[in-house]
Amino acid sequence: MTSEKQPILEIPNLMKELFVSRPNRFVGEIKYKGKIESAHIHDPGRLKELLIEGAEVLFTHSRGKLKYYIKAVYDDDEWVLIDTALHSNIAQKVFELLPEFSKVKEIRREVKLGNSRIDFLLDDVPLEVKGVTLVKEGIALFPDAPTERGARHVREIIEHNGIIFFLIFRKARCFSPNLEMDPKFSKNLSEARKKGIKILAVQISFDGKTVYYEGKVDLMLF
Repeated sequence: MTSEKQPILEIPNLMKELFVSRPNRFVGEIKYKGKIESAHIHDPGRLKELLIEGAEVLFTHSRGKLKYYIKAVYDDDEWVLIDTALHSNIAQKVFELLPEFSKVKEIRREVKLGNSRIDFLLDDVPLEVKGVTLVKEGIALFPDAPTERGARHVREIIEHNGIIFFLIFRKARCFSPNLEMDPKFSKNLSEARKKGIKILAVQISFDGKTVYYEGKVDLMLF
């Protein structure tokens, strides 16, 4: 990976506290001002390597049912974004920096494709975004939990000759599908690559305030 660090997004009004527990997929408990408070977690992945008791988290006030909303967690000397609601905004900012998308005239979001809704339609090319927060020995892995929906998205992209776009939110030297966690997703992604589907992985970092694009990440053979 070659570093091309450029700021792409600011996340304002962040507060810092300690993570306590995760009662269910979308709720985390944080210790704030001496009290245990509930906070929304938008990422449905397991995140078990990140959301551990005592980990520092960044959060904001929420407009939803819960009072707070967790945006990032600190691990191994880096802030890791876990707010999947930001993925489309981040991806669109990165499109502006990559030559592959320089001739795109129209960008549409949340477009129906077959039996799915795909994140983007770039002119007439569908593009699906996936966020990666699991890294082992420098290898970014997706998914961190079985995802039937993700496998279906890859199948739709194959059938419509689209693009699969991975946002990697931890330092990584390369990307690979997580065969051990989800053989079906991995098989579909391998098929996509063999059929010439464009698969891009890019490094995204966060310093606790600003989100940065840091360049493309190599794909392992799969």
